Amino acid sequence: MITDLIARAKPFSVGLTAQFRSVKKRTGFIFVGEHGIGEWAPFDDYEPRAAAKWLAAALEAADTPRVDLNRHQIEVNGIVPALEPVAATLWAEQLVEKYEVKTLKIKVGDALQLDRVRAISSALPNITLRVDANGSFSQSEAMNLIAEFEKLGVAVIEQPCATLNECKSLKGRGVLIAIDESIRLADSINDQLISEIKAAADIAVLKPIPLGGSKPTIALAEKLELPIIVSGSLDTSIGLSFVAYVAAQLKQNPLPSGLGTSVLLEDDLATERLLPTHGMLEVFAPTLDMQLMQQAAARVSSVELATLTQRLQAAATFLDEVGN
Repeated sequence: MITDLIARAKPFSVGLTAQFRSVKKRTGFIFVGEHGIGEWAPFDDYEPRAAAKWLAAALEAADTPRVDLNRHQIEVNGIVPALEPVAATLWAEQLVEKYEVKTLKIKVGDALQLDRVRAISSALPNITLRVDANGSFSQSEAMNLIAEFEKLGVAVIEQPCATLNECKSLKGRGVLIAIDESIRLADSINDQLISEIKAAADIAVLKPIPLGGSKPTIALAEKLELPIIVSGSLDTSIGLSFVAYVAAQLKQNPLPSGLGTSVLLEDDLATERLLPTHGMLEVFAPTLDMQLMQQAAARVSSVELATLTQRLQAAATFLDEVGN
């Protein structure tokens, strides 16, 4: 399996228009299969167990026949990086004007967070606001900040604290709690964890690629019985199309979801880039642009390629062991 997998793997590297947390570019492999195209680009800090889930999703996208969908469009939220307030507001206004999104998710967790949210809230009073802390707040910080965010019209905060117990203590304080990292980074999701998530969350954020593909994502959505936000993982339009495909299979209609992230890409791999129109993303399978792919491959250094290949081997080994 591993030898064949490495032979299929096509390396790529694409830049981001703005640094997103510590990420400045996305690097990984593309797999072209009989039924589609898969993308494998786990973040650098992902160990083989987690990277294996990304690989399972990539191989599903490439090698598994597509199923019937429950919808062909997904409403998206715009995403605002942790820029200084004026730049963040201009970014947010462009998302609303160009893509007609009605919901914005603003990155927080830095010294300028309240100024950023305040500026965007003032400039766009009719837009639904969410903030994403990525688990960066202590419990006491979160309690104080949630009160401030509520005054600024924030409706949802994603993963305010690192632990589910801390997040649970914040429910009912005026801003809905969405859980992301506690789901995405879990080694395994059992009944006990599902019970803890339901106790801590008003909303669940599900990321189909880190979760391992459509089956685990759909099964988890049904078990959680919570409103769902489906989100990508800073994917190219290739990976993002698979995330949209999974979102389109859910029985329940997702809340405005994190599927508008291709606006963050400096480069892409698809002939037709996956971008929202009238706040909605069409669910379709994009075509790999071979010229863009060649350019993306050329940006991968020999050191990066060796590291990627080593990580792919480790992920494939883990996936093969679990499968057997």
